[in-house]
Amino acid sequence: MVLTCTVPAHAQYPERLIRAVVPFATGGTNDITARMIAPHLAKTLGQQVVVENRPGAAGNIGIEAVAKSAPDGHTILFSATASTQNPALFRNLRFDPLTDIQPVAAIAEYPYAIMVNHHLPVKNVRELIALAQKSPATLNASGGGIGTRLSVELFRIRNNIRVEVISYNGTGQAALAVATGETQLAIMDPSPFQAYFASGRVRMLAMVSERRLPAYPDVPTTAEAGLPGQRAGATAAVYVTAKTPFAIVQTLNTAINNVITLPEVKELLRKQGGVSEPVSVNDLTQWYRREIQTWKEIVARAKIPPVD
Repeated sequence: MVLTCTVPAHAQYPERLIRAVVPFATGGTNDITARMIAPHLAKTLGQQVVVENRPGAAGNIGIEAVAKSAPDGHTILFSATASTQNPALFRNLRFDPLTDIQPVAAIAEYPYAIMVNHHLPVKNVRELIALAQKSPATLNASGGGIGTRLSVELFRIRNNIRVEVISYNGTGQAALAVATGETQLAIMDPSPFQAYFASGRVRMLAMVSERRLPAYPDVPTTAEAGLPGQRAGATAAVYVTAKTPFAIVQTLNTAINNVITLPEVKELLRKQGGVSEPVSVNDLTQWYRREIQTWKEIVARAKIPPVD
């Protein structure tokens, strides 16, 4: 059964097709989530929702496109870490993340996992750290966006090891690099690796979290490995330009919250390693602002130079 939106913004909304912008290439977490949600959102709102990939500049091109879109709710953004971490890493963004972007609704939280190529001679996180300490500067990792890059950087700093991060245009490409051996490891959500598990081309060493995920009950956590406080993950959410009338924002929030509570959607998100729970516009906006500030502080401590 499809739940319908019960808080209409006004009689005309939505009055035409809705563009769902994904600021990265196909195959990554943002893209998978958007294409999973879009058909259900279309049924709920009564208008077609078309996913449009706008990759480039670590997600900034797609985010900027939404920030500068018409404030009518017909252009929405599906984004995870890029929305909250890019402000810490880029010096001259062409949009203001606090005044040009309005959070709408959370889709799911995706705890990250430590993934390695099957040729890497390690079976757990402790062995990975020991290998990095024994052979400095020999490990490289995929970065499929700001969040996955920062997750590796923080893991490196916390464990006093050296890992070179190689950037890719999206988590799909980053996962493929690990599977083919172009890189040796990645710290990101497991969904882009699903196609490589059965063949054994990649191994999941641990979830970077305090508790195991129902989707991967046999995978230990970094806390179980004796690394408490090591957490990494992404919150997939929907955004619009900040000039959008609140009534439209609320309509979208209600519609999306209805969609993520559908049993079939919750199960799909669970299989992808996501945990979903409805969140109000106000709570998500407060979280968004806190995350931006938190990542600015972390990047400063990590001494990562901003990109012009």
